[in-house]
Amino acid sequence: MNTQSPTPRGGRPLPLLCRAVAAILLTAGGAGTTRAENVDTELLLLVDITRPGLSDSEFSDLMDGYANAFTTTEILDSIQSGATGRIAVSMMLYGNSSTQVVGIPWMMIGSQADANVFASLARNLSRPFSVSTSDVAAALSVATASFGTETGGASNGFESTMQIVEIATAKKQPNNTAAGAASSSSASIASGVDLINAIALGNQANAIDSFYTDNVIGSGIEGVTASSTPVSNTGAFTAAVAGMVSSTVTTGAAQSLNAVPEPTPLFGLLPASLLLWRRRRG
Repeated sequence: MNTQSPTPRGGRPLPLLCRAVAAILLTAGGAGTTRAENVDTELLLLVDITRPGLSDSEFSDLMDGYANAFTTTEILDSIQSGATGRIAVSMMLYGNSSTQVVGIPWMMIGSQADANVFASLARNLSRPFSVSTSDVAAALSVATASFGTETGGASNGFESTMQIVEIATAKKQPNNTAAGAASSSSASIASGVDLINAIALGNQANAIDSFYTDNVIGSGIEGVTASSTPVSNTGAFTAAVAGMVSSTVTTGAAQSLNAVPEPTPLFGLLPASLLLWRRRRG
């Protein structure tokens, strides 16, 4: 077996350090490696489907609100103003402690075509079941893990600067104590979720808003305050959802532009190693 070191055109063997760096580069670029897509924000839309709460027609109105929001020029411009010009969005429907269903899997929105696909999925989404209790604490726990590696879960195919949850609910009193809901919210923020906002819907909107303001919403971003918005008029769902989404996307874009990328040790090492080799050759 030939074990001779590779020899450059100059006739001298490559230094050990250069050979090591070359091996690392070959390994990093090996076949079968799947890299996560970089986006500015991962936004999880968490929708409470318990009864009494949203009726089927109100659920449809809410889905139309999301579809209309993401296809507006204003929100698409906000998305494209970030460092990468893309976000990832998913929608999860939740009810009691064992009921969390992915309505729309994680997908990227960076263009009008992407937004149109999301809008079609939202408009065609049906409420899959009917439950009578709402466990926002359990929903937040599952939602947090769905962000993937940034919050300690399995990769969801995206990596971002910001991880944000937006909750939409028409349930007056979740099946949680105030302390339980607050504990779950705090755990989500501690795990890496940057912002939890809420929109309170229906004829109990003010009472819902009060509970969520006191116990559920939260922010881990310096200078950014979480929000809960009451919307009692079904006809105002679209405008309310658009306002919340617009604010969230704008916040994510701004934070992505302010983020300082971490240096990659490999590419900091490579130029130094080549410089060392050139000096030794001289």
